[in-house]
Amino acid sequence: MYTTSDAPVQTLPFAQAMELSQLVDLEARWENLRIYQPAGAGTPSTLTELHQRQKAYEAFLAKLGIYNKAYKPAHVAELLLNNTSRLGKWCWTMHDLVLRIQDDPQAHCPTHLLAKAYRWADRVADRMKQERIARPAPSTTIPAALQELETLARWCDNLSRVAA
Repeated sequence: MYTTSDAPVQTLPFAQAMELSQLVDLEARWENLRIYQPAGAGTPSTLTELHQRQKAYEAFLAKLGIYNKAYKPAHVAELLLNNTSRLGKWCWTMHDLVLRIQDDPQAHCPTHLLAKAYRWADRVADRMKQERIARPAPSTTIPAALQELETLARWCDNLSRVAA
């Protein structure tokens, strides 16, 4: 199956790129909430946290259904960003997607996407026994998000060379 992760996002029609940008940020929000462990990692989640996760999942699932009915190729989540090569490629793709929509006043800063990228980068660094990438203050603008995605992608590229 041909998916959005296989397609060059620079060539997507603008409307599709906007929809995909919103979709991947919703997806990242749900993943970040799903994986988040409260301070007492052994304690169960509160009912409020569970409702928050459920609403995030429902929002993502609804948007995914709408997107996949309207556009081809279909969006399929990138499940494994567990090495520098995959994470780097994904960061470059997300960078290109955000770059594609940056000039539209309706475009939003992909804060959840950045949190997902840093979460995976931390895992990769820990597994490789490398220093984690420094995190700037949370981005609130698209240009700052673009810079962070580029920095993360270059960090992955550099670690890939070290590993080889």
